[in-house]
Amino acid sequence: MGREDYARYATSWSAPDYSVDDNGKVVGGYEPEGPNNWGRWGDDDQRGTQNLIGPDQRVRAASLVQSGKVFSLALPIDASGPRFHTRPAPLHWFLMAGSDQVVGSPYSAADPDFQWNDDMFQMPLQGSTQWDGFAHVIYRDTMYNGYWAGNVTAFGGASVLGMENHRESFVGRAVLLDLARSEGSDPLAPATVIDSAMLDRCAEAQGSSVEPGDIALIRTGYMALWDPSFTPDQQGEYFGGSPGLGVDALNWCDRNDISAVASDTIAVEVMVPEDPTARKHPVHCGALVDRGLPLGEFWVLDDLAADCAADSRHEFMLVAPPLNIPGAVGSPLNPIAIK
Repeated sequence: MGREDYARYATSWSAPDYSVDDNGKVVGGYEPEGPNNWGRWGDDDQRGTQNLIGPDQRVRAASLVQSGKVFSLALPIDASGPRFHTRPAPLHWFLMAGSDQVVGSPYSAADPDFQWNDDMFQMPLQGSTQWDGFAHVIYRDTMYNGYWAGNVTAFGGASVLGMENHRESFVGRAVLLDLARSEGSDPLAPATVIDSAMLDRCAEAQGSSVEPGDIALIRTGYMALWDPSFTPDQQGEYFGGSPGLGVDALNWCDRNDISAVASDTIAVEVMVPEDPTARKHPVHCGALVDRGLPLGEFWVLDDLAADCAADSRHEFMLVAPPLNIPGAVGSPLNPIAIK
């Protein structure tokens, strides 16, 4: 099969109508027509809206710690968690176990008095609670800040926009927007489109302030409907009906200088297209490609939301850096909210 136009394939092949410069940037190709952050932090920027979090924002976040309560916002990484069907279940196995030591193992001969357990893990990097990196999504052969899709190869990974650029990111002030509670529908109904008005309404109902550089955590309550026993068809129905951000919500992120958005759904964005004639996954493209706005998926927010509702404090410090995997386009993590 050959390439007909961008990601459309046919038996023929047509060369692209753009070039790529020495910096790996597309010349004469896609450029966002609407709101975007290309060049806002320099032509070589690879951190996007995480540039909005600096020392002042981190000090401000630390001042929110009052009770010392800690909440993990991560799913258990095992076969029972929600994941898209193209992403295999995590594999966890042992290279050495205590039972081997008790029964007797040739490895024990080196030091009979020292015993140990070793294990190993294999999983898709987007297969659990995770950050989407900028190299995860491509629109018309182009990634954030104009970088060419060809900078990511199966052999070398992402030579630009890799997750290693965020190894010190996502440490700052966060605000939980509990839409399921503020809208009086827990969970939100399938295919609910979250727009700017809904986000403003939630912040006002909670008495929450939203500050430049904030990481916005969006609770829909939808994860409570996941059942590990779902058939493939039921999984498709569940994921396909996910509520989430609509395109207008990106305007809210722009207006408030949000540095990242995470939610308790598979994609953060609503999965039923608002406009079937528009580009596919417009929030992913508008966030990751156009704005350099990271998206966090499958975050566990229910316990945190209950505590926020109890003490009326929806702002807190968040520590959520990805794994330092050079060339990766996404990363699992264990995000920690500290109140």
